[in-house]
Amino acid sequence: MSQNHNIFSAAESLIQEHFELEPNLENVIWINSDKTTEIRLLEINSMTFPAGAVLSFYFPPDEEFPYPTIMAEITPEEWQKVLRNEIPLPEGWTLENYKVYSREMVTA
Repeated sequence: MSQNHNIFSAAESLIQEHFELEPNLENVIWINSDKTTEIRLLEINSMTFPAGAVLSFYFPPDEEFPYPTIMAEITPEEWQKVLRNEIPLPEGWTLENYKVYSREMVTA
């Protein structure tokens, strides 16, 4: 991916790729989608192990993908708990501005 791609198209390409690679992925939530320095994705996967917390993993930018990315995978039940403020998001993450992607939105 070249540097001239903006963060929005880069994030949507990454989300589409994750749906194609992971058949059990139900939704991808782009957290703080107005933040333009990094991509924060919360992946909702019915087959992931419920941790009772949002455990995020950082991926630094590289030649192939020029944006730092932080991802976490949670179950659909954990997502409902996040929405009810029963499970906190990682520090600095907020639900003030998020965008939900479904498989149908990106693979149609």
